[in-house]
Amino acid sequence: MNTGQMLLVLGALALLSLVALSINSMIVNKTATMLETEADLNVVSLAQSMLDEVLANAFDAVTANGTKIYDSTKFTPAGSLGPSGTESSNVPLPEPPDTAVPYRSLKYYNDVDDYNAYRRVAFASSMGPFSIIDSVYYASESNPDQKSATQTFYKKVVVTVRHRNMYPPGVPYDQWAGKYCVQLSDVSVYRRYF
Repeated sequence: MNTGQMLLVLGALALLSLVALSINSMIVNKTATMLETEADLNVVSLAQSMLDEVLANAFDAVTANGTKIYDSTKFTPAGSLGPSGTESSNVPLPEPPDTAVPYRSLKYYNDVDDYNAYRRVAFASSMGPFSIIDSVYYASESNPDQKSATQTFYKKVVVTVRHRNMYPPGVPYDQWAGKYCVQLSDVSVYRRYF
């Protein structure tokens, strides 16, 4: 081989290396995008499932047995939202995932405000554990995004989901607090006109 052929071979190898590097970076970027999308879908799915579970219950403890209420002051006071005695003793917080039986909250919680300050660890096979926190509060009837200090016919449910991979590198992960989370919310409305 002469010098000209050697330069052509080196040029071909350099070109092949550049092509291989660009293909590898495309594969890595595509994989990262797929994993982020999968994590986002898991988070939204878990949050929506939690909202569905909460909103499938009665509006308040006094309406759980079918009692009709026409005066909002009869509802649980705003400072007492959360599970009552037997409900709180039967559901551990945070409630760990158990594949053998459903979450205990499904069995022991019977109204929307039982889920105030409820914590759950949900496990996704491909992503690991997700932390779910619920908060429930009375909402203003004229603006459901505004908290009300007194009982109203509206309860806002906010579901917050956190995962280790949602935190940027270098930021310590806290599964129950922090600004790196996804929140879904909905309003439970008590229909007082029957």
